[in-house]
Amino acid sequence: MRIQLAFVVCFFLSLAPARAEDWPRWRGPDGNAVSDEAPLPVRWAPELNVEWKASVEGEGFSSPIVAGDCVFLTSSLDHGARRLTHCLDRRSGRLRWTREIEDEDPEVASSMTGHAAATPAAASGKIVALFGRAGLVCYDEQGQKLWRVPLGRFESELGLASSPVIDGERVFVVCDHDGDRFNSFDSYLLAVNLADGATLWKTDRRDLYRSWSTPIVVPFGQARQLIVNAQDELRAYDPNTGELIWQLGGMTGWVTPSPVFGRGLIFATSGKSGPVTAVAPVGKDQAALVNAAWSVPSGGPYVCSPLLYGKYLYVHNEAGVLTCYAAADGKVVYRQRLAGKFTASGVAGDGKLYFTNQEGTTFVVPAGAEFKLLAENRLGDYTLASPAISGGRLFLRTQQALYCIAPGTERSR
Repeated sequence: MRIQLAFVVCFFLSLAPARAEDWPRWRGPDGNAVSDEAPLPVRWAPELNVEWKASVEGEGFSSPIVAGDCVFLTSSLDHGARRLTHCLDRRSGRLRWTREIEDEDPEVASSMTGHAAATPAAASGKIVALFGRAGLVCYDEQGQKLWRVPLGRFESELGLASSPVIDGERVFVVCDHDGDRFNSFDSYLLAVNLADGATLWKTDRRDLYRSWSTPIVVPFGQARQLIVNAQDELRAYDPNTGELIWQLGGMTGWVTPSPVFGRGLIFATSGKSGPVTAVAPVGKDQAALVNAAWSVPSGGPYVCSPLLYGKYLYVHNEAGVLTCYAAADGKVVYRQRLAGKFTASGVAGDGKLYFTNQEGTTFVVPAGAEFKLLAENRLGDYTLASPAISGGRLFLRTQQALYCIAPGTERSR
């Protein structure tokens, strides 16, 4: 009887839907913009395969994240004087709550950043949003503000865009900026406690400026390294102490793309038309020996982050030129042009790559050594944000709305 009961329980558990994979930060669970879910949608349009569409108050170019039953994103009003964090129901798009913080002295922004460019991050029932001079703010899942940390009067001529990263009970923030050019504070890298916002460490980066890149945390033996892509250099820090471990030169002075990690290598790009570089992390005792595994001197994007999926590294620039490299040695596998201008970074999953241009058109391309255009999906709305993937859905933010794109190819609204 006990065996039969166990069988019945296991049978019904096998029928229960699996919890959707969270997309809890910029570029997903590991910061590499790759989802393990399948199937994922191929075709959609405003009246095709849109499960729901929700309006979002304010303006913002941050990307959505998904944690549990919620979608979170940010926006701003009154030229940055009011900064908003929104929570929407993942299944219906219904607004659950909006919270606001004020900023009496907003930072400079450009048409490519605005005052809500940083993508929020979620972990352990907490949501962290970064709003430049307005600081770093943390809410619980019900929207109660838990803490707020001021970050100083740092400034960049094109605005601020690096997103926070949560690693365990720590939150990492890159505060690179133009420094003395604006008589501001020096650039720095900061770690705070997720529980209460208390500073864990703060590392000076005054020799660097002009970075809009978001860091990643990568494994190294039994330890981990915090990787930051910035002006002129790619750097690795100890996430426990903020101590510099190694640095590799060769980046340009314009760095927005986030690095990605896989196959034992860190892949970093920089523009305008800067290098595409692969490097294996090393320990502090080998810092002097760090060197690129391979590097291509030009073609790197100014804004769009690369995709590592399987054996290939996919890099697309703002002009829509998509280059597929062999991840092992950097050899060009193919190069094709996608129509339009691009700011959003690509995402991948279910054997497919998704690239969205500023007109709100998403090109779907199969992963692998051969280029083929599977679909060209038009929403017809200005888009700078990158998609999120969760529950077999794509969550796409445009200037006017947030879309939940459902899987399949025949369901209409």
